[in-house]
Amino acid sequence: MRFSTTVQAALTLAALAFGTVQAAIPIAKRQMESGHGTGTLTEPADGTTISSGATYDFEYHNGNGCESGYSPITVWILDTAPVFADLNTTGEFSPGNYLFSYGEYLIPNFGLPPMSSPTPPPATLELPELGIPSGDVFIAVVESLLDCPPDIPIEYGLTYNTISYEA
Repeated sequence: MRFSTTVQAALTLAALAFGTVQAAIPIAKRQMESGHGTGTLTEPADGTTISSGATYDFEYHNGNGCESGYSPITVWILDTAPVFADLNTTGEFSPGNYLFSYGEYLIPNFGLPPMSSPTPPPATLELPELGIPSGDVFIAVVESLLDCPPDIPIEYGLTYNTISYEA
């Protein structure tokens, strides 16, 4: 099939315009807020007072919305109430946006045995010296939801409680 020079020029301009428009569209983050719900942070309870260096009870009940064999979580201390938009594309808070990271833990589901690395979350945590004056801080748990329907990026759930920090 042959096109006239005018039609060829119009098609070329349309293709160039489409490419320019497509390049101008911002790329979305490659992480998704879980539509399957989040877990529940029961300990420390919201509003608990904890002193620097003190050991406190920690208990998180995962949502496991995708029914995975194991549920990875990370635990953080922040100086502002976290929102999902604070997470980077790997489901973490970026350096400088948190006060302390307890690291990653792996919750076994359905009676599966615990893994040795990462370990299940401990029953207690120690609140480190945060280098800030006494006041409210936030303990946050980010749960990674794996094994959701194929071709869907990892989903993340975020929950937190307020802690009254005593330096």
